[in-house]
Amino acid sequence: MKNKNQRGLRQNNQNSKIVKSKRLAMLIVGIVTILLGALLWTQREKIVDTVAPKLGFVNHEKTLKQSWQKTLKGKSVNVDVAIYNNKTQKLITTRHSQTNKFVMASAVKVSVLTELLLENEKAQTVLTDNQKELTNSMITASDNDATTNLLYQMGGYQAPDNLFKTLGMNNSKMNPTAWGYSTTTAPDQIKLLRHIFYKSDVLSKDSQHYAQGLMSQIDDDQAWGVSAGVPKNAEISLKNGWLPDDDDGWMVNSLGHIKTKKVDYVIAILTNGDTTEQNGIDLIEQLSRQSYQELAK
Repeated sequence: MKNKNQRGLRQNNQNSKIVKSKRLAMLIVGIVTILLGALLWTQREKIVDTVAPKLGFVNHEKTLKQSWQKTLKGKSVNVDVAIYNNKTQKLITTRHSQTNKFVMASAVKVSVLTELLLENEKAQTVLTDNQKELTNSMITASDNDATTNLLYQMGGYQAPDNLFKTLGMNNSKMNPTAWGYSTTTAPDQIKLLRHIFYKSDVLSKDSQHYAQGLMSQIDDDQAWGVSAGVPKNAEISLKNGWLPDDDDGWMVNSLGHIKTKKVDYVIAILTNGDTTEQNGIDLIEQLSRQSYQELAK
């Protein structure tokens, strides 16, 4: 009996040691895992930057912002840029500015058109022949008189404020006495463009197609801006704005949608404080080229 008891005791001691060893091993593995995880987390950006390109993944947000900021560094002009990349469903923005709002100039005409379409949808009516003629002139030829006429038909210059409220464009506001001086931000314009070019719970498909059609038929002398650097076979829709101001210099803007086999995005570039209209156009087009090049990677 004694020997059996001693053998049982030794066996129990051995089992206890094995259990303790397993627990210690598990504890060590746990500690190592935690330490390794912490190390990887602190180095995550470097790891992504190193591995992602080799796997075919590109951090468009980071590379695009870096590209924009390099161009804007040291410039005195105010610039607000925003892109919604429909392929990744990401919004990318940067602001190089001392102001939080930008004068829309003729870029406001996209808002005027959209408000008119919404009003007709709510009333369950269609555009009259006169309104079709005016909207065509307003968008494709940037006709100011047509814009004023349409706003009067909608009750005044502040009519698109209804649109801004509906779409959550909280940083956009119509000027009650001079519609060209209405203000906005690039991210707000992206909200509008997304409802025109992508799935919308506000605009009907018919209204979307109507707005898209007009913005894709801009007169040749106004086909500049966010279309720069884009392949000739791309689907391009845009609307530009430009306005000289005695105090703030030129205000030059460009909005649009770009789609190719490689990219699908809406973009808004707003500037003010340009010394000339051409300087504003040149800056917008440089940012546009960078945008397409980065997103097409």
